[in-house]
Amino acid sequence: MMRSRNADGRVARRTLVPAVLIGAMFFAAGCSVDAAPGAGGGDGPADSGVGDGVSERPSEPFVPSDETGEAPPLDGGLAAAMNVVNVEVFAATSRAMGEAADEAGLAFTETVADNDPARNVDQLRSLQNQGVGAMFVWDVDVAAQRPVVRDIMDTGAAVFTLSSGPSTMPMVANQEQIGEQIAAAVTDYVDTDLGGEANVVIFNLDSLPNIKPRFDAIRDVLAEQEGVEVVADVLWDTGDPDSGFTSMSTVLQANPDIDVVIGPDPVVLSAMSAVEAGGFDVNAMAFFGSDGEPQALEMIAAGGPYKATYAFNFSVVGYAAGVWGADWLEGKTIPSLTIINAVQLDSPEAIEQYNADVADPATAFDERLDTYLQPLGGISYETRQDYWNETNPQ
Repeated sequence: MMRSRNADGRVARRTLVPAVLIGAMFFAAGCSVDAAPGAGGGDGPADSGVGDGVSERPSEPFVPSDETGEAPPLDGGLAAAMNVVNVEVFAATSRAMGEAADEAGLAFTETVADNDPARNVDQLRSLQNQGVGAMFVWDVDVAAQRPVVRDIMDTGAAVFTLSSGPSTMPMVANQEQIGEQIAAAVTDYVDTDLGGEANVVIFNLDSLPNIKPRFDAIRDVLAEQEGVEVVADVLWDTGDPDSGFTSMSTVLQANPDIDVVIGPDPVVLSAMSAVEAGGFDVNAMAFFGSDGEPQALEMIAAGGPYKATYAFNFSVVGYAAGVWGADWLEGKTIPSLTIINAVQLDSPEAIEQYNADVADPATAFDERLDTYLQPLGGISYETRQDYWNETNPQ
């Protein structure tokens, strides 16, 4: 589905013809940042297209400037090419980008692929034909997206992606670091509350190469804890809303003495329902999630078995994409890489601030940007050849 919103906020819709559904998914990649900005790029803009790009990441902080140079010859505004928007953390990306577009007086278009790579490619081509000047592109099928993203960039548009190149500005997360954060919290809980011994269930996303390093890090840390045993390590079937309930029910039949459950918030919440439905005491277990789902936040703030979640603020991500997209259209320099930080949400105070920043990404962008994002390097329409052209910035 494609939704177009003009600068005055009016929304027009048209439905694109769906193709075969393929179970692809979303999110950000692990990343190391250690090279000089602009390494390997050309001396200036290409006469035709953006060239071969670069393969090394910037390490210097982005320095904002009001200085403008040549601007791209595009007047189609901004766009967010989303995979799904039926989960709040993903919907927030597009919503906040649209907010920034409205503030800049730019048209904004949202497309939703619903896990269908063919539909996504059609939508991207439509945005290209529309003359969109900057767009946020969510991962659907990176291999299928890559050629059309290159074509879009050749028109002079900026493309912001969640992991893979080609990309004017990849927006990536250090998944290994997130996994270490989660595992450290689990280890602390086990040592403090369980005397150093625990049976642990992990719901993983190993089918997504960009996210697998998070779970590898969790496993590595827990493997060093002598009294901790991972009794089940289950791949989360993201296409089945009931998979967490079903999987946890099966795990409990074989291993009724579970102490800790780890995984993305949606599957952890589903697993909690299975614990209660099975007649087990949910308060005798501890649950650690990720993604900052609203229901998880409510449970953590209230106290009880849901101990913490580790969340990206995709509202700030989307708003930043909108601000930097508008800057790109003015010929300003924007970051060439942005690291997305995960924040630990384990107290009412932390959750209150996080929720406030989700609700008001403009203030968070102005006052607490470094809490959620680490912008690096610099790129503009005039230096667009210095874009990231590798498959994954790890």
